[in-house]
Amino acid sequence: MASEQQQAERAFKRLVRKRPLVALLLAVALLAAASLGWWGTTGAGDANGTSADRGAQATASDAALEQAEVVRVVDGDTLKVKTADGSEERVRLVGMDTPESVAEEESRNCEEGVIAANYTKSLVAPGQTVWLSRDVSDTDQYGRLLRYVWLERPSDPASESEIAGKMLNAILVRDGYAQVKRYKPDTTLYDTFKHWGDEAVAEGKGVTSKWA
Repeated sequence: MASEQQQAERAFKRLVRKRPLVALLLAVALLAAASLGWWGTTGAGDANGTSADRGAQATASDAALEQAEVVRVVDGDTLKVKTADGSEERVRLVGMDTPESVAEEESRNCEEGVIAANYTKSLVAPGQTVWLSRDVSDTDQYGRLLRYVWLERPSDPASESEIAGKMLNAILVRDGYAQVKRYKPDTTLYDTFKHWGDEAVAEGKGVTSKWA
C-alpha cells in the first residue's frame, strides 16, 4: 500500500498536469510555511523544507514555465512563438484583451488597437526569449495557446512584484494598453490584474480609458 507521502506526491503530480500555475502557487506557499517554522521538522533534511516540498517546487517550476522564442508580434495580445520542440504556435495572452488592429473585419480595427500593438512590439521583439506558463486551459477555440508570457524568467512566479515587472500580460494592464477580462476558467490572476487595470484607467494611462 502506498505511504501517505507517496499518495500526496501522486495527488500533486495530478494537480501539476491539470492546473500547473495553481500547483506552483501551492508549492511556494508550502515552502514559505516550512521556512517560517509553521510545520515541524522530521529529519536533518528538513532544514530548508522537506525533500517532498523541494521536489514539489521543482516539479511545479518545470511544469509551469516553458521557454520559447518570439517569431513576431501579431497584435497587442497575440504573439507567434517557436517552442522548444521547434513548432511555431500562436499565443493568446491570458486574463486581458487589447483593441483590434489586424482583424479580418476591418470595421473592428481601431487606432487604439494599433497603439496597443505597437506598445507590445516595444516590449517584445522577434528572436527574444520568453517563458510561458498556463493557468487552466491549454488552448482557445482558435487553437491558440493560452499563456502568461514572462519577459524574464521569474525566480518566484507567485510574487506580485515579479508578475508586475516581468510578465507581459501584467505590464500591458498596468500601463493601460489592455483591459482586464475574466475568461473562465483562467482567472487565477484576475483580482490582481483588476486592481492594476483600475489604477491605469484612473490615471489615464495608455488607451484603455479611451477604448469602449
